[in-house]
Amino acid sequence: MADDFIETLSLSSVSDPEDEPEFVAEHRLVIPLDEEEAEDEGKAGFEVKPPPMVQLDASLVDESETCSICFEAWTTSGAHRICCLRCGHLFGKSCILRWLATQGRVGKCPQCNARAHAKDVRVLFCKKIKAVDTTDRDRALCDLDSERKLRRKLELELSEFKFKYQVASDDAIRLRDELSSLRAVLSAVQTPRKRPGAFASVSASDPEGTPDPKCQKMLTGSYEIIKSMLLSPTGRCRVVAACEYINLLCVSQPSSNPLFKGFGFRKVHTGELRPLKYIHLHSQPIRDLALHPEHEDGIVASASMDKSLKLTSLLVDQVVQAYQCPAPVWSCCWASPSPNYIFAGSVNGSVLLFDIRVTSGPVETIYIEGNSSPVTSLQYLTPDMNSPVCQSGGLLVGQLTQVSFLEEMRAEPTTLPGSQDVNDAEPGTSTTPPGSDSADRKTYRAHPLPLEGSLISLSCVSSSRLLLASYRPSQRIPRVRHLLAELVGIRPLAGQAYTYECNELTSLFGGTQMRMLSRARLFQHEQSQNVFAVAGDDDSNGALLWNCTDGSRLQTLVPHNVDNQSPVLDVCPIDRGNRLALLTDRHLHLFQWSPSASY
Repeated sequence: MADDFIETLSLSSVSDPEDEPEFVAEHRLVIPLDEEEAEDEGKAGFEVKPPPMVQLDASLVDESETCSICFEAWTTSGAHRICCLRCGHLFGKSCILRWLATQGRVGKCPQCNARAHAKDVRVLFCKKIKAVDTTDRDRALCDLDSERKLRRKLELELSEFKFKYQVASDDAIRLRDELSSLRAVLSAVQTPRKRPGAFASVSASDPEGTPDPKCQKMLTGSYEIIKSMLLSPTGRCRVVAACEYINLLCVSQPSSNPLFKGFGFRKVHTGELRPLKYIHLHSQPIRDLALHPEHEDGIVASASMDKSLKLTSLLVDQVVQAYQCPAPVWSCCWASPSPNYIFAGSVNGSVLLFDIRVTSGPVETIYIEGNSSPVTSLQYLTPDMNSPVCQSGGLLVGQLTQVSFLEEMRAEPTTLPGSQDVNDAEPGTSTTPPGSDSADRKTYRAHPLPLEGSLISLSCVSSSRLLLASYRPSQRIPRVRHLLAELVGIRPLAGQAYTYECNELTSLFGGTQMRMLSRARLFQHEQSQNVFAVAGDDDSNGALLWNCTDGSRLQTLVPHNVDNQSPVLDVCPIDRGNRLALLTDRHLHLFQWSPSASY
């Protein structure tokens, strides 16, 4: 038996998981041992010697070229690219991930039932395994997805433009009808002039052919309500301002979100007559909103009781500048035509001048001598060298007990407007940050005006130097009084300083009570060419409209379904006076002017 031997051939794979499987031939030579040798070894058996490693051709092995789950070919890229588990079996990546997801927490290999998890999946970069090249297909699918997204975006833009086109078409139709109506009214007014002696003809000194004032008075009409909308169910709306070049109203109101308590303003579209986005700004109520009358940049200034003045862009709905003030701010206005300066009236009677190019704080602080009552209203008068009554520009400051005119002059480096000398000023009297440019800054000299009473609001028409001062009822005058006056500048001699006074034109009387401080407005009505005054009236729960030309009351504006406890707090003319916005503590009511002709 010594010459006998058995040779066996078996296949085994290399256990190294990082290398590709190798197939080798293992030769085992079995030689019987002598009995003596077996006894020496203490057992009967055979001795196994290490076989030599012989490399076999890989073509002899039958390798699978498809995924064992879906029986589809592997790919070199994409979702079905080739991968393996920890046990070494090969699958398509999307198939094995879906398989393990259905297994639950303890997954198993589909072939050997070995434990497997999604984290065990390893992507293979194989050279000898046949895989379908889907690079072009994947790129095409990616391009298709991009084109679909672009198509959806274009469809949304198309829908938006169609909506805007429809709105513009409706506005054009409305304006065309309004123009036809106005032409008919104007034709009816001008027709009687052809009859001798009926009306005075156009003045020879008027080259543009402006109708006689008697003819202008015949162009009459009234305001009709067109929309009422609820803005704040909890109330506390306060002021409203108009940004006509982008068809928006800004209405101050409290936040309706309990997580973000505070105050801001809501945008209201005047063309579509619907409320838009709410912008949160302050922690305390807003007392005034102001937009630049000439510079169309969409910046609205908000004055708040939280001792701050903020500038917010209506185009991006974000705060672009914020100033901290030493006291709560009650009022604000822009210094037109300059787009850089803005005034803020404080509760301590001071007026702060800000330059939006200086972000550190106010560039000047102006005090009214002998008066520290809160500044309820600020109105800026643009310099007008052609004005026959007052050529100088300046700031009308309305306090609870006094109205003053701050005459605007060229700044002097060593003086502060309306206050002490810079070197003698007390701490906090002036806030002129270092490095602020004073080349184009003005100085202001205060002129108290002879107006008496408990002032609640102040409004003006800069071009005609007309102002409307509203006063609370008192024991001497037990009714709400709106005093229409004209600001006049008088220079005794050439080279001397101007003095200013008010020529009282007429008094417009309202109701007998005023529960809250409301604001009246004076504005130029374009269609009738008259100056109108409108103010809230608690007795009628609406607003009163006057023609300032003769002091006659034209109309009482009463919104529909108004709560008796909701007086009109603010009014705002829109579209050159053709529309009016009345604000209560909860609702916003919009009125439209409807012209008519009288003979």
